[in-house]
Amino acid sequence: MRSVGIIDLGSNTARLVVLLYRPDYRYQLLDELREVVRLSEGMGEERILRAAPFRRGLEALATFRSYCDAAGIDDLRATATSAVRAAANGASFVAAARERAGIELEVLEGEQEARYGALAVANSLEVRDAVVLDLGGGSMQLSLLRERRFQGGGALPLGAVRTTEAFLGSDPPRGRDLKALRKHVRALLRPRVAELGAGLPVVGMGGTVRNLANVVQARTDYQPALLHNYVLRREALDELLAELAALPLEKRRDVRGLNRDRADIIVAGGVVIAETLAALGADEVRISGQGLREGLFYPYLFPDDDHLAPDVREFSALNLMREYYDNPAHNLHVRKLALQLFDQLEALHGLGAAERSLLSAAALVHDIGMAVDYYAHHKHGMYLVMGRALPGFSHREQVLIALLVRYHRRGTPGDQGYAQALEAGDIDRLTTLAGLLRLAEYLERSKAQRVDEVRCHTADGFLQVEAIARGDADIEVREAGARSGLLASALGVRVEVVAGYPGP
Repeated sequence: MRSVGIIDLGSNTARLVVLLYRPDYRYQLLDELREVVRLSEGMGEERILRAAPFRRGLEALATFRSYCDAAGIDDLRATATSAVRAAANGASFVAAARERAGIELEVLEGEQEARYGALAVANSLEVRDAVVLDLGGGSMQLSLLRERRFQGGGALPLGAVRTTEAFLGSDPPRGRDLKALRKHVRALLRPRVAELGAGLPVVGMGGTVRNLANVVQARTDYQPALLHNYVLRREALDELLAELAALPLEKRRDVRGLNRDRADIIVAGGVVIAETLAALGADEVRISGQGLREGLFYPYLFPDDDHLAPDVREFSALNLMREYYDNPAHNLHVRKLALQLFDQLEALHGLGAAERSLLSAAALVHDIGMAVDYYAHHKHGMYLVMGRALPGFSHREQVLIALLVRYHRRGTPGDQGYAQALEAGDIDRLTTLAGLLRLAEYLERSKAQRVDEVRCHTADGFLQVEAIARGDADIEVREAGARSGLLASALGVRVEVVAGYPGP
């Protein structure tokens, strides 16, 4: 595997992410470093990078360079955005980064920044058409995504640091200053929104929108504790902003779920987001846990011209499988058998394409708990599935996949504390899908793909599963038969598993 370091020098924070990747579309986040640099602090109308932010930016870059050298990182790509792009002395900063920090800094234009953010969304969320909102410290990028492809975008001078300094000088902010900020945001948005149009879903990225969503989640004890693909309602956002704006800075710093170093800029940033949603006619914003850094990484992983994963959900499940239990022959065969069972028994279970997709993903990752230990690997696997966002899947879908992993071997399905994420009827769906997955798993008991296919025969209250095998598959037939009780219960039938033979 090769390693790449991606540096994103923003107007508020500087980040380094280090990823491992292979040409078979496998990747893994290895490390992340974050420094608050406030590069745009005090730039004012003169647009000059001041001495203290200039120094902080260089120190962060030097730290990142030292880390990459020590860790032996193969490739490094370093980018700067709004603050350096807009600064009259931006070229001097780039030269200083080269001479004093050993970093060749690439200054992204607004459209480039928007394009990479849109690419991150296209490869991590199951959305085809959307407006992508990326709010940083110095600017906000608005992009149009159609059929997962960037259709255009650019930057507006509405970053959280910039708008805070320009409008919100008192603590707490005065009502008239908030009103002036809202008016300013609307004026700048009007021509851009006219180009984008209304009615499309909105995807938000950047530290401000993620922090706001995190506060809302903390207040509701939301489960699962995942930000990526979380839907933040405008009503909840407006209510939170009213409360935050009424608090002095020291009390905002203590708000649960809010990073202390963002407390001074969160109100202005939140106002920009709320006004943008209103201008776009959107009632909610879907949070992207990925952003510019991931967008800069995807060309390494997908070197083709469009840098797109062919199928986000398939790519996501396969990547998780490869990281923890890379046994494709077994995992793919369990999926094949599980889907054969699903398709042939459709008249009995009445489930559709959405459930079939979840069964497919769960089959790929059902054994990832083996990375911890064989014993209780179904339990370990559930925790691994829920340990981070599963791109392309909603929180409900991710929970269902995790629960399928949990019950693929044994046990009576339950919500395992994730009831908040589930819908009415989901435990019944889970029970049926777990019964199918369990049967497929034991039909592949030896991990040797000896059962080529299954043929299902049904009669009143009875289901016979014929295992078409190559050679001796006695253990598979016996074990599958012994584990068929969950499926029998879910479908309300008696189940018999028998050995079958290939036809002529």
